Amino acid sequence: MKITFLVFVLFLTGCNNLDKALGIGGGGGTPKNATVSGAYTVVATSTKSNAVTNVYVNVAMQSGTSLAGTSNTLVCLGNVVTNCIGNDPPASVVTFVGTVSGNSIQINLSYPDTQGTDTITLTGAVSGTSISGTYTDSQGDAGTWTATQSSALAGTLSGTINSTLNPLTIPPTMTVVIVEGQNSALTGTATLQNWTCFTSLNLSTGLAIGGAFILSDTTNDVAIVAVPSGATTFNVAYQVGSSASVCAGDHGAGTLTIQ
Repeated sequence: MKITFLVFVLFLTGCNNLDKALGIGGGGGTPKNATVSGAYTVVATSTKSNAVTNVYVNVAMQSGTSLAGTSNTLVCLGNVVTNCIGNDPPASVVTFVGTVSGNSIQINLSYPDTQGTDTITLTGAVSGTSISGTYTDSQGDAGTWTATQSSALAGTLSGTINSTLNPLTIPPTMTVVIVEGQNSALTGTATLQNWTCFTSLNLSTGLAIGGAFILSDTTNDVAIVAVPSGATTFNVAYQVGSSASVCAGDHGAGTLTIQ
């Protein structure tokens, strides 16, 4: 009986040591680092001015401890689509890099603004597909932030747009059909009514960026940027390039709703 009890105690001790070695159970061990990967929408709210900045980014883990956003990261002050920075690389370069340790995360975000380059340090904790914490920046601001994963984007959106330079009394209507491919790539078509510039667009290139997206018709030199303004709505801005055959240099904004 004593021998059996001793073996049982040794068995439990061995299991406990094994758990420690594997980092499982109540024995401790090194916790596994959180994985932060995919399309994210970051919302930073200043505790000094209540100003809101939205960041739309596709994140990938570079190693077990480091992560980075793609070069197409968008920083949208006030979540106003015409204020977005980063949709015209290499003129505006946004960097988004970070590290994770367990569930703790630190991200360094840099982007150009009217005062130079603003660098924001965001620290927080990962909980599933959500992240939250606090931030400080190089220009004296501070506040809180949250990040949530964004769902895939595909389907039909419709609404209206209008030129900033030459607004029409009756805004043109736009219907966009979007198809999402691999690695967040987007393609689509757009049909327009009452627009003096184009009646259709072949959106041959595009990208879903966090909860936002960009689409381009390279033949007609038209680019569209859209950021979410609600669960099913997007604020959009368009730009007709200077080399376009018609309406060169025109730009404007509007709203699209998922159908």
